[in-house]
Amino acid sequence: MNLCLYEDAEAASFGPLTLLRPIFALRCGIFTLAEKLALAFPESRLCLLVRPHLEEWTRQLYPSAHVGDPPPEETIFLNGRLCMTDDEVLHFLAASPQEATYMAQGTLFAAKVRGERVGHACRHLREGNPERAFEDVRFPAEVQGFLARSCADLIRWSPRQILQDSRYLFEGGVVRGTVDDGVRLLKPGAIHVARGARVMAGSVINAEGGPVVIRENATVEPLAYVEGPASVGEGSIVRAMARIRSGTSIGPLCRVGGEIAETVFQGYANKQHDGFLGHSFVGEWVNLGANTNTSDLKNTYTNVRTYRTAREYLDREGQDSGQLLLGVQVGDFTKTGITTSFATGATVGVGCNLFGTEVMPAYVPSFVWGAPGSFVEHRIDPMIETALRAMERRQVDLATELDSLLRRAHEETRGDRTAFLEAMAGSRSRRGAPA
Repeated sequence: MNLCLYEDAEAASFGPLTLLRPIFALRCGIFTLAEKLALAFPESRLCLLVRPHLEEWTRQLYPSAHVGDPPPEETIFLNGRLCMTDDEVLHFLAASPQEATYMAQGTLFAAKVRGERVGHACRHLREGNPERAFEDVRFPAEVQGFLARSCADLIRWSPRQILQDSRYLFEGGVVRGTVDDGVRLLKPGAIHVARGARVMAGSVINAEGGPVVIRENATVEPLAYVEGPASVGEGSIVRAMARIRSGTSIGPLCRVGGEIAETVFQGYANKQHDGFLGHSFVGEWVNLGANTNTSDLKNTYTNVRTYRTAREYLDREGQDSGQLLLGVQVGDFTKTGITTSFATGATVGVGCNLFGTEVMPAYVPSFVWGAPGSFVEHRIDPMIETALRAMERRQVDLATELDSLLRRAHEETRGDRTAFLEAMAGSRSRRGAPA
């Protein structure tokens, strides 16, 4: 049986975080959305339907998966934005002999089809019409399921997902790695230290609020505090004196320090020093300089608004996130200098280099360089040269496919960036500053 994950038009709602990857590659909890669904159907062949320009890079990300239309045999199609649903629904979907579709909150998220209907479904999914893809399949059912509609959903749901994901790794406390003498474990039955991981003397691992998972070859340095539910990814390092609050999910090969609360690190990111990062999502190959801080609560205690484009930001026509607590969303390959500060609910694009002591705007497009009052375009060639150097430090090559995607994203975001930079330059001129 095939398990086919597909993207729909809502992938664009995740802003810079889906410029360089398919929607199901985003992390929520311990695993990415694709990893969760693959774990739920362990005997199925994984097939992936993505935007055409992402196909080659997706093959690099998922070398054992089939990228493209699945073979015309029994296939379960799942919307790649599916974050969670009842286990019984997934089990029934796999075991049922009938073709069927499933809806959640009025949106189709799953279907089971066979034979020629597989190709028919794929054609319409590629055209962005999931309803037409399965219009001739009977037995629709409305069930409890959650399709992420923005990055804010992934941040909000991540704590609960850590709880659910941990069952795939352990039941009851399991220590296969090294826990030094002098470590304080609170509720050890909910703590998992994987093989090759080390928790160093003086650390406190507190699982009273939920499980703490420290994955293979990760390190928790002396005097760090980790509060569950939380996950520390493969090869990541929690620096000495760090305070990792509940709901934090750290992907692979990250370096984190300071205070972090309910934040998702996609992977390969640095936040080594002091500074507060709360209710945020950090893309790959991001480096947050010392004392970078985020606001995640407005002084008015009202819902946080977010912006998806420069025009929305300039016209103050943002989206109500529905959340009181929301920090910053940072696209891949973005860097910040020391003492950089972000407004509540800020969105920062791919490939930015930001610095200065003024609070950053609530929206910064991709490939922007500078400080408030002096923003310019971050040219693509030097941006990629910096990325090459950063990745070499982790012994990772910049794949040709990713290089091409970065250059495509630079062109794709040019109009958005130009509108932002022209507005910022106009604002400087009106204040009498050099343009």
